[in-house]
Amino acid sequence: MEFIKSLNISSLPVLIGAEIWHFPRLKSGFTKAKELIELYPKTSHGRVLLAEEISEAKGRFNRPWLASKGGLWCVITLYDELLPENHSLLSILFGLALVKTVRSFELPEVYIKWINDIHFNGRKLAGVLLQKHKDWLLAGLGLNVNNELPEFLPAINLKNLLEKELPLSLVLERLLFWLNYYYKTLWDYEKKTLEDINCVNPLIKDLKTYSDTLGRCLYYNYNLDSPEGGIFGIALNFTEKGTLILQTEEGLVEVASGEVLYLE
Repeated sequence: MEFIKSLNISSLPVLIGAEIWHFPRLKSGFTKAKELIELYPKTSHGRVLLAEEISEAKGRFNRPWLASKGGLWCVITLYDELLPENHSLLSILFGLALVKTVRSFELPEVYIKWINDIHFNGRKLAGVLLQKHKDWLLAGLGLNVNNELPEFLPAINLKNLLEKELPLSLVLERLLFWLNYYYKTLWDYEKKTLEDINCVNPLIKDLKTYSDTLGRCLYYNYNLDSPEGGIFGIALNFTEKGTLILQTEEGLVEVASGEVLYLE
């Protein structure tokens, strides 16, 4: 894509997006990302793979994800350099970067549904899928921009919300800015925790601002497709590591990963 040459994200130290690979079509973004890690490991940290379409894209629990032309589909590879106790904050980081990108187009009614689904009135706008590969962390990000969506899906795109198409170059530029912003924020927070274990996590502060999960009556399950293991409760708070505290009939429950369904 020619627009990659003109991206302007230099107002921050650029790690994510310093190297961008473009593909007109991929079968699987994660598979290609792993291949490139093996071939070129020295430049893999912060590498972005950008695909115009992905024919066999998958979401959580191997669910099909429609990644047709017009959307923003990318895989980011990061060396696993964070402290183990901060791994859970990566999910928060990507959700924040996506919601800030979308809100930069004057869409204040777009929120994060814990952990990192981006939605507008319950209709999904963007999602994140994380994988581990050896010493690397892979993040697949999908954002509906100008792509057509089947009517039966509870999803929406930016084109419908704004009533106009957006240049993918502009959306990518803003996404890379916020990805680098929050990655640097996470790095700075991690360094501060080595000196002050009680320091406030700025990512969680922003999560409370841009998520509409807290205060909701909801149903939680690690996998919403599973008929067992679900919990009904009220979302009370996020911990400093991004886990969710639920008030249930049996008492307080803390969950670190999984999916939620709003009941009101």
